Amino acid sequence: MALSVNQNINKSQIFGGVSSLNAAYMNNSNAHTQAQTSPAAQNTSMQAQIAAPLNTTQGYAPELKQGNTPVSTPASAYMPGVGTVPSGYFLEGEGHHGSEDHIIKKTPLTGARIVADKLTKDIFTYAPKGMQGSRNSNFYEYLSLGMIPYIVGSATMIATTVAATKFFNPNDAKASKMIGKGAALGVAFYAVMKWLGGKAIEKGTEALTGVDMAMPYKKVISELPENGKEKVSTEFHRVFESIDFPRWDLINKQGEENGNRYEYYDKIAKDKLGCDEPLNAPDQVVQPLIKQALTKAMAAKSISSFLWAAVGVAIAAQKDFANLMTYPGGKPKFTKMLKDLPLDFARTLKDAAKSLWKGSSVSSKIVGRGLIIGAAASTVLGLINVKRGYKVDKRPSKSQIDYKKDYVEN
Repeated sequence: MALSVNQNINKSQIFGGVSSLNAAYMNNSNAHTQAQTSPAAQNTSMQAQIAAPLNTTQGYAPELKQGNTPVSTPASAYMPGVGTVPSGYFLEGEGHHGSEDHIIKKTPLTGARIVADKLTKDIFTYAPKGMQGSRNSNFYEYLSLGMIPYIVGSATMIATTVAATKFFNPNDAKASKMIGKGAALGVAFYAVMKWLGGKAIEKGTEALTGVDMAMPYKKVISELPENGKEKVSTEFHRVFESIDFPRWDLINKQGEENGNRYEYYDKIAKDKLGCDEPLNAPDQVVQPLIKQALTKAMAAKSISSFLWAAVGVAIAAQKDFANLMTYPGGKPKFTKMLKDLPLDFARTLKDAAKSLWKGSSVSSKIVGRGLIIGAAASTVLGLINVKRGYKVDKRPSKSQIDYKKDYVEN
């Protein structure tokens, strides 16, 4: 039976806008019924067909409207944090990106949120999926699980030094606890100093070149059906985590949302490359320079971050930390210890850094100073190398076209 014009219009208005594929399917279905309608109905139906794709939202679909409709209800899919959504349709989400990959806005806590998200999913999602042999497990999840051995291994190393202290005599127990305290500080300082060393390269690279190495984006994945259910999962990546294949498409899409597809490249060309006039093809000029800077910056980050991590472990190994939060007259109340901790820790950290610099002997002095100077030099020289060659040739082209010559096509 032929669909009426009202039914055609209802189809296009049920979702207030449908995806391009669904609009095309509706138009194709309407085309088969036009032969059975009157000429007047055909003209009206054609108008409804044209109106339907015009109401599309370029890949996004708004929320469903209530009402009776001849369109069958699509199968349900579950999106974590959103709930059940219709399969085959997109749901408006953060910045109206819905189920599309998109760059997320950075805040001071963005990095911490991403780490917390990964750690939580490692324990409750990725590990169980891997153990069950899920076909939706991927390489990203495998790499993310690398945090677990670090945490478990560090905790085990610390525990082995203090677990048996109750069986030791008082002097041995005290020495064992000091070793455990040093191991815990070493693990913490290793992680913190490695992070700070990497951040120094990232921030320095952004200041010199305008390239944010840590620019995050959310990747949305429609998983394969398992146990009759469809799921949509999210992952956090970096736009420039691959030098060979950066997500230029996300940068371009963000620029289009702001009215200029080349906004990112124009800003770098103006602020960091000194171009007074807009470039004719900013993406073709700036993209190779970004790749060049990323290659150098990632190499510098790998070297510098581990050198700073070694500095952190060396500082934690100094004897100054052995007396951290010690009270000769016995331990006071917990509230007083908590209040004294920031000042006591800062003072001890300063004394430990001085001890590493001065050294307890000539050899320790050379090693300590060499380690600190080497870490600082790797950061400075790495950033200098990143900036080297990061420029465009502003000289006018010397090539000329001789219009008197004939054009010959081979």
